[in-house]
Amino acid sequence: MKTLSASLAAIVTAAITALAAGWLAGGLFYMPAIVATMAGLAAGIAAWITTPAMEPRKLNAWDWAMIAVFSLVSLRAFVWLIYSAGDNLLILSPNNLGDLSLHIGLIRYLASGVPFWPDSLILTGVPLTYPIGADLVNAIGEVLGVDTFRGLIVAGLIGSALTAGALWMWGRAFAIAAFLFNGGLAGFVFFRTFAVDDFQTELVWKSLFLSMFVTQRGLLIAIPAGLVLLCAWRDRYFRAHPSLPRWVEWLLYASMPLFNIHAFLFLSLILLGLFVFRPGQRMSIFQLVAASVIPASILVALITGFFSATSAMRWLPGWMMEKEGARVLWYDFGISLPLVVILCVLVARKKDAEARFFAWSSAAVFLLGSVVVFAVWPWDNLKLVIWSWLVVAPYLWTNLLSQIHWLGRSALCFVLFFSGAISLIGGLDSRHGYFLARKSELAAWKMATIDLPANARFAITPDYNHPLILLGRKVVCGYDGHLWSHGLPYEKKYAMLTAALAGQTSWAEANALLQADWLARRSFDPIVTGTMPAPDSSGIGMLYDLSPYLKPSPGNQSGQPQPPRSVGLPW
Repeated sequence: MKTLSASLAAIVTAAITALAAGWLAGGLFYMPAIVATMAGLAAGIAAWITTPAMEPRKLNAWDWAMIAVFSLVSLRAFVWLIYSAGDNLLILSPNNLGDLSLHIGLIRYLASGVPFWPDSLILTGVPLTYPIGADLVNAIGEVLGVDTFRGLIVAGLIGSALTAGALWMWGRAFAIAAFLFNGGLAGFVFFRTFAVDDFQTELVWKSLFLSMFVTQRGLLIAIPAGLVLLCAWRDRYFRAHPSLPRWVEWLLYASMPLFNIHAFLFLSLILLGLFVFRPGQRMSIFQLVAASVIPASILVALITGFFSATSAMRWLPGWMMEKEGARVLWYDFGISLPLVVILCVLVARKKDAEARFFAWSSAAVFLLGSVVVFAVWPWDNLKLVIWSWLVVAPYLWTNLLSQIHWLGRSALCFVLFFSGAISLIGGLDSRHGYFLARKSELAAWKMATIDLPANARFAITPDYNHPLILLGRKVVCGYDGHLWSHGLPYEKKYAMLTAALAGQTSWAEANALLQADWLARRSFDPIVTGTMPAPDSSGIGMLYDLSPYLKPSPGNQSGQPQPPRSVGLPW
């Protein structure tokens, strides 16, 4: 616990300090990055000193086996997270193309010196609405000279190590297996085809490791921090031997919105349950929540753009069944749901208050997440549901499976985990590798815009992997999948941008709404530049100065276009 406590305290403190110092300094520059790093180191040392030493827990053969598997899977997923093949940059997982593009842009954007709280990277006229904690940590490294892609790989490996440790602390080998191999029955098609693939990729209950852990960077911190808090609350409120200092509990809980809002919601529901069902501990729980209300509320306000983002919460029973119908309950989840139901019945008959609380709480949150959606895209609700599965896993083993004869136990574990295991292997095999960008094009666009201010905003064709987004440059409208899923009011601006790019609306008229400083046109973009002058040189793209349309001269209210700037390899 000491290592987990110190590491997480250091990372979280660095992120919070970078946010505060960047705000005070007007941007995340070298000195705020140094201050954040030193603050993180100090918090890590303090957490190590103040965290109580625990009795050593021996690892058995299954523990070692699961840790080894987690290590191999993490090395495969994150060392090849983004890699070069000649001039091309490739990404291992197709699930990560859009997500990683946005994260690369956010890291570079936050490290570019833009004032805090920054404007949105992907939509003009609104503040940034995203839990940027993990990207902020990488931005500190970026400012201090760490390569973006290497920083992403290192962060993934560190997050994997912390997650493996936290899973083991929470539920030993079975909890690690539950995280890696979640699934239902889809993978059993292997015995008919003998093909290895991610058979769960089109299902609701996908591989958690591939679909969430690799793609949602905030979970690299949120999952281990959340599990450490659950371990601390289990020890404090059910086993009467606190394992985490109160200040570290407060730090991890109050800062959780900056990393993952669904994890914060789940932890808050657990605290509510503890307050209701552990009356003797109410004062302790109240003190933790009371101390967290103000900082957590501030962070929630920030990541929702001061509550400007569209509210995602709504009543939507049966959202899981939208594509697959009732089949999702048995095909996607397999025997996991019946086993949890049996567990909840069993713990009701026993006097194990700890198992009863966590099993019933997990079931309640799963039912809540099945009828109420807390995200614009319903599938994102699994960011809440995932916690139900992780929390119940240890009790599924200790209170149910471990009580069965080893033959029956082995058979149940095989049915429970085989589909997820075969899908995980298929999702990480050597057939994968998906194009993200060309390094030469990124270099050309970087050199062409290097003299432009960090807060300049560009009108682009809205692609998830546009070079300017990957370089951390603000754009008028980014990829519509990101805009919609983040709950941003983008429709009017998106329509205006599309019309202007197609030459159906003049930039003088469009820019009153779009507020673009530059138009960036790639050579293959299927657009008409309208009144823009024709390029006078060949290249991979052109930059058109839109500032005359943004701020017309007194004598000409329509403004005059400036000569275009060529973007090409000579840069």
